[in-house]
Amino acid sequence: MKTMFTLIVSISCVMLHAQNIEKLDTIYVNDTKIVSLFFPKPIRQGIVGKSNFVFSYHKEELHYFGLLQGTLGADSNLLVITSDGQVYSYILKYADRLSKLNYFITENEGIGNEEPPSIVLKVDKKISLANDSLVSNQFMVHKQTCSELLVTSKRKIVRSKRKNQIKLSVKNSTYKNNALYFSMEIKNNSAIDYDVNFLRFFISNSIGFKKKSTQTISKEPIFTYLLTNKIKGGTKSQFMVVFSKFTIDNHKKMMIELNELNGERNIKLKITGRSMNSTK
Repeated sequence: MKTMFTLIVSISCVMLHAQNIEKLDTIYVNDTKIVSLFFPKPIRQGIVGKSNFVFSYHKEELHYFGLLQGTLGADSNLLVITSDGQVYSYILKYADRLSKLNYFITENEGIGNEEPPSIVLKVDKKISLANDSLVSNQFMVHKQTCSELLVTSKRKIVRSKRKNQIKLSVKNSTYKNNALYFSMEIKNNSAIDYDVNFLRFFISNSIGFKKKSTQTISKEPIFTYLLTNKIKGGTKSQFMVVFSKFTIDNHKKMMIELNELNGERNIKLKITGRSMNSTK
């Protein structure tokens, strides 16, 4: 009896633990009404699993709410990441009749917090590589190449965006050493110093049924050169960001997100796949 009791208690504990981890709320939507989701922090990223569901949110200026619609089809899921890194996950189902049109999400509904991306904010820091000697060799190759490209590359502007006297530019991009080198610049035309919180890179893919939604995949650099975490007022910072070699479809975009520490002078810059693929 004691053994049986212990087994029952053990199974109960496992089931309770699984319920705490796997519990996902279900949101019902259709194509005739809009379902609104209000989050405790602004939405940074929202992804749906299948194209018969669409989650719309403001991507240029972060807002607290998103809108859901869907057409008849297979069930799917929704993953939302807010500006503080909190992750929320829901099951999506189609229903002819909806009993609820507005959801006010609380922080305790989150399933966890994302790991901060290993983006480099210091000069010449290496992203994790397996072997010490390989790290050293690649470090020196990338450093030398970045130094040469900053001096010899034509200073054309692939794309730039300005906001609140802060300008983020991609000056040039080059494929070399089985890597993709981005020559970039942050220009501070204001009198107030700009402190960099993070610099993130994503591949954006627009999909959808009738309406379009956007899905993004994070891209992490393998090396940076001369990237600083402070741009003083009235100055500019030129630096290099290096990725393992990749190309993207002409219909996709690379999104670059510059975020200010303790400030709101944030910039999102988009580069088309066509521009990247024409890089020499």
